[in-house]
Amino acid sequence: MLTPLQFSQLAAAAWAGPASIVQATISTCQLFSGHLITYYTVSYTSGGAVFLSPLCSTCPFQAVAAAVAAAAAAGVPVCRHHAQRAIARTAAALCGVQLTRPGFACRARRHRCASLRHA
Repeated sequence: MLTPLQFSQLAAAAWAGPASIVQATISTCQLFSGHLITYYTVSYTSGGAVFLSPLCSTCPFQAVAAAVAAAAAAGVPVCRHHAQRAIARTAAALCGVQLTRPGFACRARRHRCASLRHA
């Protein structure tokens, strides 16, 4: 689903707390039936303590959310809302949702057209 670089960028973008070391790991193993399973793990090291997602998750978004929740449960001042927004933006981008806001030219045309209509 995600490349290792994208997964590590997601894990770093979701953290909004004290300075920390972010480690994002993608592991793949093959079952006896021949199926490949991918596990995602995230750990944040802050102030000598390590906060990691409790279980190896098969969903990268769940792994990031679990690691941030583990840090918040331990009393680290992290912004869980920021993590939720980062996860939601990444999921939306993977689904093809256009995330860019209208630029200056678009707003200028809108205001110019509005002033011409009301003149």
